Amino acid sequence: MDLRIGKLITEEWMHILKDRRLFLILFFVPIMYTVLFGSIYVHHKVTEMATVVIDEDQSPLSRQVIQAFEQSETFQIKKEYHSEEEVKRALETGEAKVGLIIPSNFEAKLKHGESLPLLTLIDGSNMMISNSATKGANEVITTFSMGYSQKKLQLQQGLQNEQVMNTLSPIPYRYRIMYNSTFNYSDFMLYGLVGAILQQVLFLGIALTITREKDAGTWQRFEAWKRNPWRIAYAKTAPYFLINLFNTSVTFVIALYAFGAPMSGSLLVGLAIILSFTFAVSGIGYLISLFSSNQLGATQTAMLIAVPSFMLSGFTWPFEAMPKALQVFGHMLPLTYFLDGVRNVFVKGNDFAVIRHDCLSLILTGAITYFAAMLLTRFVVFSKKKEKDAAISTKPTQPALTNGSNISA
Repeated sequence: MDLRIGKLITEEWMHILKDRRLFLILFFVPIMYTVLFGSIYVHHKVTEMATVVIDEDQSPLSRQVIQAFEQSETFQIKKEYHSEEEVKRALETGEAKVGLIIPSNFEAKLKHGESLPLLTLIDGSNMMISNSATKGANEVITTFSMGYSQKKLQLQQGLQNEQVMNTLSPIPYRYRIMYNSTFNYSDFMLYGLVGAILQQVLFLGIALTITREKDAGTWQRFEAWKRNPWRIAYAKTAPYFLINLFNTSVTFVIALYAFGAPMSGSLLVGLAIILSFTFAVSGIGYLISLFSSNQLGATQTAMLIAVPSFMLSGFTWPFEAMPKALQVFGHMLPLTYFLDGVRNVFVKGNDFAVIRHDCLSLILTGAITYFAAMLLTRFVVFSKKKEKDAAISTKPTQPALTNGSNISA
């Protein structure tokens, strides 16, 4: 056999150029993901964090403080409450990321030189939120405090700017980080990484289930169930569904007891989001498997979906800081709802009412993808195969030449 390096390199290039999926993966995917991930951080920092307020003072100074927060690009005042419990509930449900509490007699005590600090409650379940909110609140209050003290000293004592700067008395301020007061990165990242791994394993397992039959030439045996496509879907995905439940249980136990991950909510509520997530990913994986002609194609498609999921799920970088188009795309991914539910149950300790939307979104995703897969199985998949076989069987064959056919008349 004639093996030459130049010839083999040429053959490899021809294979790359002819295989459209491989060509796109090699030349298009790196560019696409660079643009995608770069677009996530296009705003450079977290802005317009939903903020709720308690103004117990109701004074001109307290209203100026609220206005200073409103004018900051970091915060966006959404609502005013009247009790600290209402603010905590807003942070628990995700309605708000930051709560500003201005105590009663704030202005009066400040004028008399007494210390009565402002308080901000911050959702620490996402460290990007907590870090940005802490820094932003400190900047707002420090800037406002300097302006207020400067004006006060100039009016009362007639001091010049240089003298004012040397005698400034800043407005007291403190913050309280909810759910992750120690800024523990394992509390923040561990559940997200585990969720991404579980999704990837389940995607790959189910995406290969049909293509394995196609590669082995045994897929046509399921044509007997063509009118009952749910049987194929159930038979091919049920084992992986159970495997994912087992994997999730084991990984969460390891996270809880070996690495001290937070566990504040009910296990039954957590099971609801896990079941919904497994159903959604199973449906998507099964649909991918039907579309793919072989195991390599199924693996490539699953990877294309799974790779950006963690970054676009809103778990690490909040949706508020993403472009609108990426927010829409991120809300189409099952990992988004799973990680939101896990954070609400295991980190914040919320009940089922808070994660109902996440569960419904995942169940709807699974239902749509399974329904689409069954329609394809019933009306497209086996029909195309039958048409292809019929075309091959009816193709005219060239009659064999005999010795007599070569003899001219």
